[in-house]
Amino acid sequence: MKPIIVLQTDFSETWGAVSEMKGVIKIVDRELEVEDSCHEIKCFDPWEASLALDAIEPYWPKGTVFVSVVDPGVGTSRRACVALLKDGSYVVTPDNGTLTHVKHNVGIAAVREIDETVNRYHARENVSVFHGRDLFGYCAAKLASGIIDFEGVGPQYPVEETVECEEYSMKPVIRDHYAEGFLMTGVKHFGGVEFNITNQEWGTTGFQLGDRVEITIANKGKTFFHQAVPYEKSFGFVAKGDPVLYCGSSMYLSLDLNSASFMDAYGIDTGKDWTAILKKAE
Repeated sequence: MKPIIVLQTDFSETWGAVSEMKGVIKIVDRELEVEDSCHEIKCFDPWEASLALDAIEPYWPKGTVFVSVVDPGVGTSRRACVALLKDGSYVVTPDNGTLTHVKHNVGIAAVREIDETVNRYHARENVSVFHGRDLFGYCAAKLASGIIDFEGVGPQYPVEETVECEEYSMKPVIRDHYAEGFLMTGVKHFGGVEFNITNQEWGTTGFQLGDRVEITIANKGKTFFHQAVPYEKSFGFVAKGDPVLYCGSSMYLSLDLNSASFMDAYGIDTGKDWTAILKKAE
């Protein structure tokens, strides 16, 4: 059985880019199974791509070929690569930080730079801005179909040279009934946010379900949210429209409104400039 190809991009599905990627994959091998993860990754943001990839990777069969294309440096000297993970799956991606979380959580056994002289699709137009189709999708298809093996991707380079997002080194401050961090990511569809605080780290603060936590969220000195919020198991423990703090399914502490969008309600975005302080409410 051939490996599944799983796609994630920041392309959206409001135009034909994802379809073109799938079409080129099928040109290589009609039998390949191609599945979608998400095409609404935050635009130009390898950090979001890294988080999203790490969240889904454990729930696919080992040997899956993941293609992640969030590529603000497309056409520049940044490396295009294929990483062989220690669990046997592959990631085909620009080496721009997208590998950060799987590098630390799954492990990278080896990484190779894609040799464009043999692993590039030659489209009817000569462009350097659609590597998702012409390089990453095409190389992934050749790898999944067995036309090339991992060595056939291109030259190997040290795993230590893979680019890591700076946000990964920004660790939270954790004390008794106190935490500081930043808004690591959000789910745009529902409007909730995740802090760069793992559920396990939160568990060491001493907060218990039912406690009220004073949360302050700011961006470059301007406060956008300051309120005492109940820490509960899930949304239904608060009234509709009210905020709730909970341990999220992605293994990070999360904040949302019950049946409404927290991000929309308070004009909040995510990223390292969105800081958060959580402490025991008076």
